[in-house]
Amino acid sequence: MSRTAGLCSIVITVAAMACATIKPAKITSGDQCFRCRRTITDTNLAAERVTGFVEKFRAPGCMAKYLVAHPDEAGPIFVTDFGTGKMISPDQAFFVPIVLDAITGETDYRAYALKVEAEQVAFVFHTVPLTWQTVLDRARQS
Repeated sequence: MSRTAGLCSIVITVAAMACATIKPAKITSGDQCFRCRRTITDTNLAAERVTGFVEKFRAPGCMAKYLVAHPDEAGPIFVTDFGTGKMISPDQAFFVPIVLDAITGETDYRAYALKVEAEQVAFVFHTVPLTWQTVLDRARQS
């Protein structure tokens, strides 16, 4: 009986861990950015953090600014791979600085899951791909 109980507790623990895996929520055009309150228009730039509810951000740079301003808050974070539209961990992504608005000079980042793709895009924009840590460091400086 104790052997069966031990096996059952292992199965229940594994099942609970599988259910506890956080999955990113879908971000749709028209959602509001959690930090700047502006409308998310390009979902391929969007990012999010899950903290019991989903905090959606217009772009990785906007999320980075929020994260450095609120270091005591935690939760899994995701960025959208610009090429596929799928959410990925920012630690696995490469970020290419881009100009969002030529009139105002507003900049942010595109995230790419593949380094080669990020390098090709960065070449076109005359820049280099960055890591998530560099994006956070730049947010701290601004």
